[in-house]
Amino acid sequence: MFDFWKDTRERWLLFSAFVALALLVIVRVKFAVPDFMQVPGWATWVSFFQSKAFDIVGDLLTSLIAAYFFYVLIDLVPRTKRERLSRRTLNLLVASIIDSYIKRHWFGHAMAITQVSELILTKDCIDQCLKEVDEKPGLGKLKCALFTAHSRLPDFQKTLTIAAMLGPEETLQWLVITDKVRLLVEEYGNEPESDVYTSRQVFDVNNTPEVDRDDSEFIDYASGVHAFRSSLQSCFYEFLEEARRWIAPGDSKIEQPLEEDDATAPETASAA
Repeated sequence: MFDFWKDTRERWLLFSAFVALALLVIVRVKFAVPDFMQVPGWATWVSFFQSKAFDIVGDLLTSLIAAYFFYVLIDLVPRTKRERLSRRTLNLLVASIIDSYIKRHWFGHAMAITQVSELILTKDCIDQCLKEVDEKPGLGKLKCALFTAHSRLPDFQKTLTIAAMLGPEETLQWLVITDKVRLLVEEYGNEPESDVYTSRQVFDVNNTPEVDRDDSEFIDYASGVHAFRSSLQSCFYEFLEEARRWIAPGDSKIEQPLEEDDATAPETASAA
């Protein structure tokens, strides 16, 4: 209800309205002249403040207060409500991908956007997802996020005009988020396939002892699956970073995890 209070300009306008109201009371009440002003030196000022001409100041203050009242009634309240609904629409799009990951929802891409809860878009929740994705993400959960991102990408691209209603900073951040979703969706269809092996046999070593892990076909398949998961991990991590910046602008100091290839790059370059 008081979302406008976050805007510095609106806070100054509200403060100015209260100052104008206080001055109007002082002008209209016509307080008694204090004792220290009842001397010849103050006679001109006392006459000025008590004159009919000074009532013009009261009229001007009344006009300013009335103008602010109609501004709040006609512009601020409808605009704040419109921005709140617009932000909710964008938040639901972001939440739909994160929700599919958290709940391992294989059919999250088929859910109506209104079935997603906006409440998962909290810093704690996203930080927990960032930690999990950085450490040991499950391929299945990453694929659930990928499927939903693939389904929602056109929605992200078409809602830029909605983000523009919130301001230039929100528009820029929405462009960044959309780009991260696009990069994630580019991994769609890149998972290696095998007629003999499955991804479960690659990652679940303890429960799949029957697999010949020295088989060349398995080695090639496992290498492709690991590379696929690594790509999904990196793309989804970057999406989560931008999602956190979306809900908490200026409060995200997250560094991209250093990949093994990146860590060896300086050494390789130095050796060259």
